[in-house]
Amino acid sequence: MKHAARHRWVAFVLPAAALAAAVPFVIPSLAGASPAPATHAAARIDERQQVLDAIAGRITEGLSESVRARIPGFAEVQVDPDHNHLRLYWKGTPPRRVKSILAHLPHGVTAEVDPARYSKAELHTARVKLLNSLPSMKLRVEGTADPVRITSVAPAVDGSGLEVGYDNAARTARSLLTGGHGKTLQQVAKAAGRLSGVQVTAIHRLQSVDLSSRQHDSSPWTGASALKNPLGGICSGSYGVKNAQGQYMLTSAYHCGPGATGRWTTWWGGDLIGTTDATQRSPQDDVVGIKLPSQRLSGRLYDGPASRTDGYAKPVIGWGHNNVGDYVCTDGANGGVHCGVRIAQTDIGVTGPNGIYRPDVDLAYATAATPGGVAAVNGDSGGPVFAGVRNHTADEARGTITALDRTVTCPPAYNRDTVLDGHRRAPWCLAGVYYVPIGKTLQDMHWTLVTG
Repeated sequence: MKHAARHRWVAFVLPAAALAAAVPFVIPSLAGASPAPATHAAARIDERQQVLDAIAGRITEGLSESVRARIPGFAEVQVDPDHNHLRLYWKGTPPRRVKSILAHLPHGVTAEVDPARYSKAELHTARVKLLNSLPSMKLRVEGTADPVRITSVAPAVDGSGLEVGYDNAARTARSLLTGGHGKTLQQVAKAAGRLSGVQVTAIHRLQSVDLSSRQHDSSPWTGASALKNPLGGICSGSYGVKNAQGQYMLTSAYHCGPGATGRWTTWWGGDLIGTTDATQRSPQDDVVGIKLPSQRLSGRLYDGPASRTDGYAKPVIGWGHNNVGDYVCTDGANGGVHCGVRIAQTDIGVTGPNGIYRPDVDLAYATAATPGGVAAVNGDSGGPVFAGVRNHTADEARGTITALDRTVTCPPAYNRDTVLDGHRRAPWCLAGVYYVPIGKTLQDMHWTLVTG
């Protein structure tokens, strides 16, 4: 199928004040934030991203990443704060309200509309059809005795079809790779395309690995702290929330303590933080609420290197949706803060090592702006993902770290053995991070984010 000609929309009219009023989920400035100003160039990128995200929010009617499938014809929106540009993928002609938004952009912002072969809604339908045909997430391909393990299924960013990730068990790898890696890609794409009814691009993507394992937090509890989970390992605390019953909880990853009961303590000292609330957890969102005896939260996130011990933390001022192209920061108990991490894809379905399908996660990778090319380190599971705002003196919540992608060689600064779980071992560095969007978690769990 041939694509229609590309349309480009450029305008410079909408006043900045009008645009600022459209920024969702941001509450007024808080006094007392510890200053950590970004460089001038980084601050400009942050400002551009906030403007572009606000425009994207208007186009998507404030809907979260996966729910945008409700918009007829919509495929994806991609922001590019480096070039102050927005790209919209749409099947058919965008409606009048979208054309009006693109025709009245702030000065310096450009945008374009690219034709998509499928809408997000069509690709969601195709994904469900494919998943219903995959027993235990295994796909049978022509000419092989062993099925291929499907590791992810996502709408392609450009709306051209589904992007299906696969991994091979040892026997499958030997049988398939004999014919060459390119042949494997073709076989997987053909088989998945037949089952889903849409165009499929196959990629070799290792199965996501749950990250487990600042060190001695105290009440009021702060996010991105080091927790000893009920299994005895190390994980990261995330955001403070209030549930529908009015209880205050600290959140972490479900896979860190999947049992219905369990004690969570500080990593150093072993002080009790709280206990698992069996009614406040979701395997699909990979989140668990920790019931706090103190009922006290700071509404802040620890910042800086994991080794920092002066208690430096920044306030969480609200939350926002994620867009392809956004820059975000990851924040974990073992890896500290890594910024310059860029969203490559949203609305991905990923199967975790625990066999639980996580239907709505986003994926971000370290860039040249990320020191050492590291997006996270082992032990960062459950930690927050945020966007820096107000010249990086405050944080906007974006999600919770659930798994990893692309192991990389740790830079020298990380190559000092650390003691974890009573054993000395070197850190494990990652270039990519999967995380569950905070908007989905709050909606599914009926939680309210606690701000600082």
